[in-house]
Amino acid sequence: METGQPCPQHDSIAGLFVERVEADRSQVALWTRSENPEASFEPSTWQDLLQDVWQMVACLQQVGVQPTSRVVHYAENCRHWIVVDLALHLLGAWHVPVGLHGSQELRDTIHNNCQPDFSIFADEDRADSLRWRIRREDGPQPGEVFSLQERIQELSPAAPDTMLAELRQRWSALDPDAVCSLVYTSGTTGGPKGVMLTHRNLASNAMALVKTYEEKPVDRRLSFLPFSHLYARTCDLYTWIARGSQLVLAASRETILADCQAMQPTLINGVPYFYQKVVEGLQRKGKLSEPGALKAALGGEIRMCTSGGAPLPQLVIDTFTQQNILLCEGYGLTETSPVITVSTEQAHQPGSVGKPLPEVEIRISETGEIETRGPHVMAGYYRDDDATRQIMNGNWLCTGDQGLIDPEGFLWITGRQKEVLVLSTGRKVSPAALELAIGSDPLVAQVVVCGEGQKCLSALIVPDPDHLRRRIQEAKLWVFSKHQALKHPTVRMWFREVLECRLANRADYEQVGPFTILGQGFTPSSGEMTSKLSLRREQILKNYQGTIEQMYLGNEVSPSWWRSLLP
Repeated sequence: METGQPCPQHDSIAGLFVERVEADRSQVALWTRSENPEASFEPSTWQDLLQDVWQMVACLQQVGVQPTSRVVHYAENCRHWIVVDLALHLLGAWHVPVGLHGSQELRDTIHNNCQPDFSIFADEDRADSLRWRIRREDGPQPGEVFSLQERIQELSPAAPDTMLAELRQRWSALDPDAVCSLVYTSGTTGGPKGVMLTHRNLASNAMALVKTYEEKPVDRRLSFLPFSHLYARTCDLYTWIARGSQLVLAASRETILADCQAMQPTLINGVPYFYQKVVEGLQRKGKLSEPGALKAALGGEIRMCTSGGAPLPQLVIDTFTQQNILLCEGYGLTETSPVITVSTEQAHQPGSVGKPLPEVEIRISETGEIETRGPHVMAGYYRDDDATRQIMNGNWLCTGDQGLIDPEGFLWITGRQKEVLVLSTGRKVSPAALELAIGSDPLVAQVVVCGEGQKCLSALIVPDPDHLRRRIQEAKLWVFSKHQALKHPTVRMWFREVLECRLANRADYEQVGPFTILGQGFTPSSGEMTSKLSLRREQILKNYQGTIEQMYLGNEVSPSWWRSLLP
């Protein structure tokens, strides 16, 4: 394989990595935040990563990790995460990544379900390279803890060709249809399930993305979504290896835009929440219509952004279009490795999630549900055969999402099978579409539409604090606390106007009656958002059950048609 060329088709990420190192040893591969105060980021070559991965393989093997070992990995994005992941691939072990932003209850559920053989974690009170440790969870000496870094320091690196030959031998011995990772779903519609993904699943999805997008060796991709979620893992990490471009790990979620200025990425893979915040930031500064403002905010060299996880707000779509920056939506599930469809520069319809990847098939069932089959479909749910049977229709996976395929082959998401509210009138409502419309208003940061079994819909609304504060100041309202502001009749009337304006073209049964303005947002730490910042509806409804019940008892600032339904 020539330098800078896409890897040939392989059936494992391990194989893609070995081929990439052989082709581009001396090329810069990775940028991470520097500990040197005089430099913001420092580079690593593919050969640097080769040495780290080779040493990690030897270290993990020494402590007893072997094929099919289940290794839970508690970590956020960092160079160590990448090295551990590749080493576990090469060992034939099961990588079980767990992010640190979720609740302790979620982490305990995952740990108890997968029953790991080993756990990799960091000492929170250490910031140096000795912080990473591995604990034996099963076997003859459970609870035994080893320092990874101390063991690695005892290993003398071999010559690059020797290291490559050893890793190639390991790669060639892998069964492509063996499970290599156990990824727990975010649980937006229920409890998390362990998705078993094979070497072939992950490699086929990464290669299909490389074939679809015209990524270049000189491209620099900024990554900030958690690798513990498969979206970033495949679309940032594995496509980077398959294509041979450069990957920049953002220092934190709070420094994304600063990192853009420092590293000037050409590609960004994000979620609607991120893009919405960028657009709203420009709006607050009065730069929304200023030519080149969006490109400058993203570092000045950006040529394409991609989005997934949820629908994009119309304001975001319009702004990127007006600013001449390509923003492509895609669609997928953890159970599909994860990408099913993508939009590209050549095949792009605003609002659509694009067309299927190569070797990926989709169809719409008689009930309107999207189904898919191909090499990207998981091996099944871990220790849950019943759930596996329920989601599979022969060799077709039932996504749980509703959609349609237009004559040109574009897929359009129209709702979620399991997120349909049935009113007491018998009317069925898809809340996601309404939430997207309401959430497009600058006054609204987050919204959840409720109403299962009720006469009409209600809403939990989290206001955008900056916009609300400015409106209050402009209106010269006398408020002296957040609580007073959220209860003020004028503020409530503003949000009633938002609901009526944003839902003006909706049917009468799709209008929102009572609503509550919340004083705090939904967050991953509360269990109300996933690691990729999607709302967990079931958890939110549980947490706010009392608030929702109370909404249907009072006579709030509401349209006349709702007041007529009150007793």
